[in-house]
Amino acid sequence: MRLKSRILTILVAIGVEFLIFALMGLVFLFQFDRAKTEFVNKTKAIAETIGDQASSFYSLKGENTTSNEFFQFLDERLGRKKLFNTFDIAPEFFSIVLKKDIERGKVAGYFMKDFYPEDGYSVKKHKGMISVIVPFNIRASEKSEPFGIVKIDSDTKSIAKKVIADNFLLYAAMIVVLNNQAFIFYLLLRKRKEVVFEKGYLKEHSIGALKIMHKVLGDIIQDHEGGIVNKKDEPLRKKREEKKVISISELIEEKRKK
Repeated sequence: MRLKSRILTILVAIGVEFLIFALMGLVFLFQFDRAKTEFVNKTKAIAETIGDQASSFYSLKGENTTSNEFFQFLDERLGRKKLFNTFDIAPEFFSIVLKKDIERGKVAGYFMKDFYPEDGYSVKKHKGMISVIVPFNIRASEKSEPFGIVKIDSDTKSIAKKVIADNFLLYAAMIVVLNNQAFIFYLLLRKRKEVVFEKGYLKEHSIGALKIMHKVLGDIIQDHEGGIVNKKDEPLRKKREEKKVISISELIEEKRKK
């Protein structure tokens, strides 16, 4: 019985810990989703900055310049590491893709719809990667066709690690507080059960004692009633016994007669 009680207690404890970690998981997912939204906004801002630099570069240098020449230009003007550090973003990879290269089939994996996103930018998620794509043009007219796109790829694992690092103390506090609350609730519940058990125990044994007392009293009453009956018959008993008793005076009288 005690073994079953201990096993049940262990299972309940495991279930409580599972619920606590499930709650922490929900909090993490909420924070992770918010972090991804913030990350996309920051990445979009970086992509727009790079797109502005690309627009200036290709407008000055001509459309036939290569992407490597643009990267050198970007490093000289802003510095790629400095740019990403300013926005607190660490992408896995970023690239400049020109529309003419897509049309000529020089670059695979891109589609024309990437140059015409409905919201002015597009976000793609694939195999744990988030890609933010922002188009740019090289003419002053807003109605001009996009000349190319800036694509920044980031790993979602880095976002998750950052969320955990930024909220580590919160998760630790949740574990401590929730476990303490669960332990206090367990003690209160256990105390309540013990009180109920004690009341039931006393009640059960009180009833048993009353039954025993009732039986004993019943036996005493029966014996008492039996004694009263015997007292009623006592004169008859004495009379019978008197007949069996031999009198000494009678013996003496008998000897004299002889």
